[in-house]
Amino acid sequence: MEKKFTKLYEAAISRYTRGGFLTSDRVKFVNSVLKNDYFKDQPESIKNAVKDLIDSGLNLRVKNVKSFAPAVMGAGNPDNFGYGFTIEVVPETAPGRFDYNKAVTVPANLLVHQNDYPNLPPVPDQFKYDNKVQIDPKEVNLQDTGNYLTPQKQTRFSDVGGKMQPGDRELLDKNVKIPAVPAEGQKDPAAYTAMYLPKN
Repeated sequence: MEKKFTKLYEAAISRYTRGGFLTSDRVKFVNSVLKNDYFKDQPESIKNAVKDLIDSGLNLRVKNVKSFAPAVMGAGNPDNFGYGFTIEVVPETAPGRFDYNKAVTVPANLLVHQNDYPNLPPVPDQFKYDNKVQIDPKEVNLQDTGNYLTPQKQTRFSDVGGKMQPGDRELLDKNVKIPAVPAEGQKDPAAYTAMYLPKN
């Protein structure tokens, strides 16, 4: 009698079981990639597409990792098999925005993984604007109370009636008596508390 259970096959996907690449990795083409023997057997359009990606100056991302020999009805992920992988590369036109119309699939050995961790990826030059403003930095005098941009003014002064005055920003290492009076006319504190607690 066949048991009524769903067969579940699982496998762990890691960088080094997929040719050294994972989806969304930032990559670049190896030096002199257009002279590689791979392009001898490819249409000229593939070579031009790769050249356009290189000349674009944009960050390139991995869209997909494909195995040369995907498994059929095998245990685990069927794409996670083989020793040869191809990588689908797309240009990143903005952070997290990819141009899928310019995707190109090439062998994994034509790409180099770019590890930016823990930083953000570099900004392409075409997205940088030169405003031709030169800022000459000057060391800030921390004790200058006349300059509103100093830490002294920003963190230790408060606006009191339109005037900047020193605020209570330091521990005085002594107890401060907080003025308070008990609830007058209330002999039972529990009854007084019940007056302002929400009723369910």
